[in-house]
Amino acid sequence: MPRALTRFRASEDGAAAFLYALCGAMLFGFGALATDVGFVYFKSRELQGAADLAALAAARDLGRAQTLAEQTVHANRGVRGAHVDADVGVYRPDIAIRPDERFQPGAASPNAVRVELTSRARLFFGRIFIPRGSVEIRRAGVAAQSTMAAFEIGSRLLALRGGVANALLGSLTGSSVSLSVMDYRALLAAEIDLFSYIDAIRTRIDLQGATYSETLAARIETADAVDAIADVLAQRGDPAASAIRHIARAARGMGETEDLASLIDLGPYAHQETALQSGQTNVSMNALNLAAAVLDIAGGERQVRLDLGADIPGLADVDVWLAIGERPNRSPWIAITDSRDVIIRTAQMRLYVEARVATGLPALAQVNIPVFVEAASAQARLASIRCARNERGPRVTLSVVPSLGKIAIAELDTRRLDDFRRPLALRRAQIVRTALARVDGFAETDLGGAQWQDVEFTGPEIAARAVKTVQTRDIARATVATTLRNLDLDVRALGAGLGTNALTAALAPVLAAAATPLDGLINGLTDLLGVRLGEADVRVNGVRCDGAALVG
Repeated sequence: MPRALTRFRASEDGAAAFLYALCGAMLFGFGALATDVGFVYFKSRELQGAADLAALAAARDLGRAQTLAEQTVHANRGVRGAHVDADVGVYRPDIAIRPDERFQPGAASPNAVRVELTSRARLFFGRIFIPRGSVEIRRAGVAAQSTMAAFEIGSRLLALRGGVANALLGSLTGSSVSLSVMDYRALLAAEIDLFSYIDAIRTRIDLQGATYSETLAARIETADAVDAIADVLAQRGDPAASAIRHIARAARGMGETEDLASLIDLGPYAHQETALQSGQTNVSMNALNLAAAVLDIAGGERQVRLDLGADIPGLADVDVWLAIGERPNRSPWIAITDSRDVIIRTAQMRLYVEARVATGLPALAQVNIPVFVEAASAQARLASIRCARNERGPRVTLSVVPSLGKIAIAELDTRRLDDFRRPLALRRAQIVRTALARVDGFAETDLGGAQWQDVEFTGPEIAARAVKTVQTRDIARATVATTLRNLDLDVRALGAGLGTNALTAALAPVLAAAATPLDGLINGLTDLLGVRLGEADVRVNGVRCDGAALVG
């Protein structure tokens, strides 16, 4: 018996079968584990994809985020039973913030949504160890609204006053412009799409395969840049096309311009060759405003003189000097953006008017009223975009700083009017110079208060192309009438029997009567240039709310 046990212990027969059985059991266990792990991974990926899709759907309408997320998950058969939890909040794409902290749920003015899905993944072999036979998995997706707005500054429509518009357009082009009242009415009603305009430029200069930014940066004759506006209008039979052609012919001698890129900031569309889907990039602009802006940048910093003669009712003779500066930092006139850092600005402007009024009084004869207006750049930036699918539609809020500056009754050296690097020296105005009397005067009104002011545009207002005006707190002082009332007069009677009180009393109604036509003249000139003392005119040209992007 002991010998048999010894032989059994020494025998190696069957060892391989035992090892095979042990390894087989181990391989079977690893295979079962791999099957369960692989299935859980597959379900996790499937759940993550569903969470991303649900977040994208919910971000399109944050007011219905939970409902849209649930509908999206329900339509996905693979995760139909998952629990859906959608939280709206604010996403800040700031690299200084940790990625997992960039989304803050429940914050004011939400622009993003986080959708978390909870489901269970069935186990095939792991149920031996886990009684429930499944494990819980959670996956989340964060999507932010891809919203953009197009807005412009200095967009008040011009009112035709006594040929002032023709004179100013003629001075800007260096030629003669003679548009009729009917022409201007057609221009004021004419709107064109921004991207259609750039396409027309590309066609005119035969630029193939160029992006929008490359098209705007290309060299083009100023007249062709204006004519491209007419091309867009002519495609739909707009009668304003002929008026724009007239302005373009007057601009034939202005040479080339390559500054259109500084005038228009296309934001995310700059590097595209074509606009996206129809309706997503509809950016409307007034044809006359665009033509004036093109002429403005083509001329650069310059000074023009207008001899209006007796064209202004209530004034015997009028001479105007106008100096136009560049936009600070080459900022654009119109921008498409979702950034709060893009600022658009108007140009700087100096305006000097010498108006003469015939009185019919021997002592006064003719009264000279020199008016100086200096307007700094107004500026605007995007404050917020709120998207809603209801009767009010999207809402866009702009932050605006009105144009600051001064208005004065004073004389100056017109040769220095276009030197924006130095302040102008103002001196007392010689209002009356006759053998019987001498009257000098001076008045100056400064407008201050450079605070950002918010102005909101509703969906119907955007669709109606509404222009809104933001004013400084002391806008009531920014008129010739107000400045004349504050005139400091130095009255000297040179003739016998004349008293200073009598001269002052005779002069007061003359100055008061001249105030209204002077205010009308100045407003008419500044309207076309888009620069108003103490004011800023802004318009939202379009808004896009149907985009969303995954951000986490």
